[in-house]
Amino acid sequence: MSRFTRTGWKLIPAAAAVQALVGVDMKVYQKDLDDGHLTVIVGKEDGKWHLSISHRPNDLQPGHYPTWDEIHEARYEICPPKALIAMILPPKEEYVNFHPTTFHLWEIER
Repeated sequence: MSRFTRTGWKLIPAAAAVQALVGVDMKVYQKDLDDGHLTVIVGKEDGKWHLSISHRPNDLQPGHYPTWDEIHEARYEICPPKALIAMILPPKEEYVNFHPTTFHLWEIER
């Protein structure tokens, strides 16, 4: 049994629109929850890991922000363990959020 099976994460095919947006090297994982599901899109961008995580109820409407425990689990289950991953809040004028309930985590230099 893989660690993903033990923790409930499963690799799913990326929808065509998602694949066109993020590229073919990205992977999509999903975990079912009592109130919907978490979706993680992960891969390397410009040589650095990028993970986006979102929650949706089962009717596919925007849900709520993922909890800290959900973000923590996704980071340590899906990203390489030695990568230094951070959630970055840029200056307000540079902040962009196209998808409600989605957080982005980025690999940073040590």
